[in-house]
Amino acid sequence: MADFPLHSKCSALSSKGFIALFGVQFLGAFNDNLFKNAMIILIAFQLSQTHEQTGLYITLAAGLFILPFFLFSSLAGQIADHYPKTQLIRKIKLAEILIMLGGAVALLNSSLELLYLTLFLMGAQSAFFGPIKYAILPEMLDEAHLLRGNGWFSGSTFIAILLGTIAGGLIVTTDNGIQWVAAGVVLVAVLGYLISFGVPMTLQQQATVRIDKNLWRSTREIVASSRTYPAALFAVLAISWFWFIGAVLLSQIPTLVKYNLQANEDVVVAFLTAFSVGIALGAGLAGWWFKHGVTLRWHTALLLLMSILLALSVWSADSIQQTLLSSPNLLTLPDYLLLWPQNLALLFMGLLAVVGGLYIVPLYTQLQQRTAAHARARMVAVNNILNALLMVLSSLAFMAGFMVGLDLPMMLLSVALLNAAVAVWFYKNKKV
Repeated sequence: MADFPLHSKCSALSSKGFIALFGVQFLGAFNDNLFKNAMIILIAFQLSQTHEQTGLYITLAAGLFILPFFLFSSLAGQIADHYPKTQLIRKIKLAEILIMLGGAVALLNSSLELLYLTLFLMGAQSAFFGPIKYAILPEMLDEAHLLRGNGWFSGSTFIAILLGTIAGGLIVTTDNGIQWVAAGVVLVAVLGYLISFGVPMTLQQQATVRIDKNLWRSTREIVASSRTYPAALFAVLAISWFWFIGAVLLSQIPTLVKYNLQANEDVVVAFLTAFSVGIALGAGLAGWWFKHGVTLRWHTALLLLMSILLALSVWSADSIQQTLLSSPNLLTLPDYLLLWPQNLALLFMGLLAVVGGLYIVPLYTQLQQRTAAHARARMVAVNNILNALLMVLSSLAFMAGFMVGLDLPMMLLSVALLNAAVAVWFYKNKKV
């Protein structure tokens, strides 16, 4: 497919260029989670022997995937501002094919070391792609369609994560499942590379941007330079807080469902589905709600509503302890859905996610609009760095809580209270 320069911005989300970019990022998120969850299932059921070993291996896997966002996001932002973004997309998607070929070998040989290496390289590839995909959107879409474009990206990312997670877990446990996953991750990577040729060539680049290969110095400098754009930096901080909450919920839903709701893995999937679909719905609603322009005037109320819904979710889930304490079997999904009022926890979690989608999309749009075009990719890189930092802090906070004997409902209620405090901070400091 021939390249064509993007002299004027797309007037609609139905343009071939936007659809190609959307497909590239969707397949990338799907493939990451297809491989990652298949690997986690293999670790849990084949490659570890004890409960402690399983926990350690899976925690290490999560850390290795996030680590590249700390290490490489500053370099990725500089490169994305320096070189034509479309060319970078194609090179990154080509690298994904090579990485997934190595991942396929790792899966077929059940090599834990190669699986970890592949996971780290996947995280690195995602770290380099992240600044590009959000920085290129304002170059492709006019201001009237930018908010909706962000909504499509944010919502579809959670759907892709959900589908990849479910597919990886289901396929790898079937007959010849490892072979199917190995073939699947390579084919999805190849498809993403082919679709990348439909992304139009963009003209915005800044060849004078200095690329500093000293990762620590470049990270420090890129974060410091983000203060030049206070409204965009405020959006970054608010987005990172959302990822703190999101990381808490996505990581703790299985524990909440099994030990507080006393329900099985089908109920876990239902909660994860409700959360992912809720984010997608909220992201879509944001395009309608904020159709007259991006505003943060409602975000304090959205944060407070998130706190209320989280508290209600915890109350609904924990109340089951009073009714099924002596039951020897975990609830199935049909049984759970008929159990009042505990089934409200699923509804509250879905509504919380919808509010989260409404909250995050305008913030991404403000980040893009309030940063100069020549620095936009580096600001997205700062966003990725702080997102990763807050996600790691959430994990460390909950690990510490479990170590000192706090129960999960108490910690989730503490997050709800902390979120209310963040709402007060947001109201006093918001930049519009």
